[in-house]
Amino acid sequence: MKTVIWLLLTGGCLDRFEPDVGPPLRAICNNVDSDPATSVRFEAEIRAAIFERADLHCTRCHTAAGETPIGLDVGGLDLASYQTLLRGGVQSGADLVRPGDPCGSVLVLKLGVGPPFGARMPLDGPPHATARDIQIIADWISEGAHDN
Repeated sequence: MKTVIWLLLTGGCLDRFEPDVGPPLRAICNNVDSDPATSVRFEAEIRAAIFERADLHCTRCHTAAGETPIGLDVGGLDLASYQTLLRGGVQSGADLVRPGDPCGSVLVLKLGVGPPFGARMPLDGPPHATARDIQIIADWISEGAHDN
C-alpha cells in the first residue's frame, strides 16, 4: 500500500531513478527499405558480393565446398544457394531470414554488434560486414527476400 501511495505522490514516474547508461551503442533497427527505388538482387548483391567476398569468406565456413565448413557442420547454415539459406541453421531455423522483417532476421543480427546468440560473424573477424553490407541485406529482406 505504501508503494502505491508513493507512486501516486511522485506522479507514478520512476525515470529519475533509472541509471544513466549513456547513449545507445548502435542504431535502432529499422524494417523500412533504405532505397525503395532500387531492388536488391540476391544472386549478385547478396550471395556473390557479400557471402563470397574474400575478406568476409562466409562461404568458406558455410558451404559444403568451403575449405573449413565448420559453420555448416556445427551450425547447420548453408549459404550455397537461396534455398539452403532460407532453411537457416540449427539455432536460427526459419528466423534466419524473415521476409519483410530484417530486424527480426537472425542473418542481420548475426552480422551486427551484439548478436542474439553465439559470436558475431565472421567468427574470425575483423574484418566484419560493413554497415553498408548489413544495410543491403536488410533492404533485400525488407523487400521480401526474393530469389532474384
